[in-house]
Amino acid sequence: MKHLIRFSIDRRFKNKITIILHLLTITIMTGALFSDKIIEYFIPSSSEKIEVYYHKDIKHLFTDEVSDDLFVFKEGYLDESINIYYEDKYIIETKHPLDPLVSIQVTSVLSNLISEKWMESLNDQSRFEIISNISPEIVEQSLIENSFSKDKANISMFMITGIYFAMLSFSTMIANEVVYEKTSKVLEIVLTSISTTTHYISKMIVAWMTVIIQMLLILVEVSTIIFIRNLYDEGAGLLAILRKYNLIDLDALTFKDFIKLLDIDGNLIYILAVSLIYMLIGVVLVQIIMVCISSFINSIEESSAIHGPVYIIFLLIYYLALALNSPPKLSSGIGYYLSLTPITSMLFMPMRLLLTKVSIYEILLGILLSLITLTIFLVYGSKVYNFGILGGSIGISKIARKSEKDNN
Repeated sequence: MKHLIRFSIDRRFKNKITIILHLLTITIMTGALFSDKIIEYFIPSSSEKIEVYYHKDIKHLFTDEVSDDLFVFKEGYLDESINIYYEDKYIIETKHPLDPLVSIQVTSVLSNLISEKWMESLNDQSRFEIISNISPEIVEQSLIENSFSKDKANISMFMITGIYFAMLSFSTMIANEVVYEKTSKVLEIVLTSISTTTHYISKMIVAWMTVIIQMLLILVEVSTIIFIRNLYDEGAGLLAILRKYNLIDLDALTFKDFIKLLDIDGNLIYILAVSLIYMLIGVVLVQIIMVCISSFINSIEESSAIHGPVYIIFLLIYYLALALNSPPKLSSGIGYYLSLTPITSMLFMPMRLLLTKVSIYEILLGILLSLITLTIFLVYGSKVYNFGILGGSIGISKIARKSEKDNN
């Protein structure tokens, strides 16, 4: 078995396709982390602030202290730009319809300037009474606390989603390998030296090792690119463009500041670690199912017909998770039960952990149910795999004789 595992790992990673895929991954991640420079190169005007012109009659609103990350305000009128003037009401005039995001932002800036200027004309008592009545202090308080900021939860969810789809992709690789070995008659040669049970177990080990190695490789690649970007400008340009388009809420100037403001604590690391355990167990279950199904497939065409619906099923699980991605829906009803159900728990439990407080008993119960299911799948999966191989394109009598010899 050891030689078969080593051979499978070498064949999977020491080939041109794998190298090309990792080069593609590095290229995409480099493009994402240097996206501000790419945008600036192809669209030089993107780094410039949008010019907004205002009429002299409302000049009092736009003092020298008025500044914004997205706009620069100038007195005058320019046909091709954004123009603001007052005719019984404030009018934002443009030659072409504004982008919805820009429209919201310029309207918000103008509203704040008008409100601030009016408030300055009032005395302190009047200002206090107006603020108290128009904008009373309202504090949202939840009985079940969630200490994660929006940015922290979004980044964690992004990581979990990426790992989820990556693991599903890796899990089908082993299934495709089984189909290839059957259709190319390689499996017939392999089974002259080992039993189908040994072959099945080796496939499970190779599948799990493939996921771990792929994750470690991607982690090293992404960490290296982030390190290079940090040496370049400490991520200042990237964070600036993310703030400009409201993709992050934290007012961080460098990667170091961003990590500090995220306030990564032991609780977040604990949640990510538990989520990874759920996902690893879940992906092994998926691998067992895919390998067992593949043992009954006799051609590449059949393989494509089977794997397509499987992808759709897991995509529907992901969309269902997004639809139920709120504390009330994940704390009760179908979202709660799916977070404890093997396979679906590898996505629903991490979401629950990010949004609500989950007791250690529920976490252990979910892991226990997944491990029990994994044990059952491993035991009966071996029998199903043997049956599928015996009923496949390889001669029944030959494998039957071989299996009898191994058992004796």
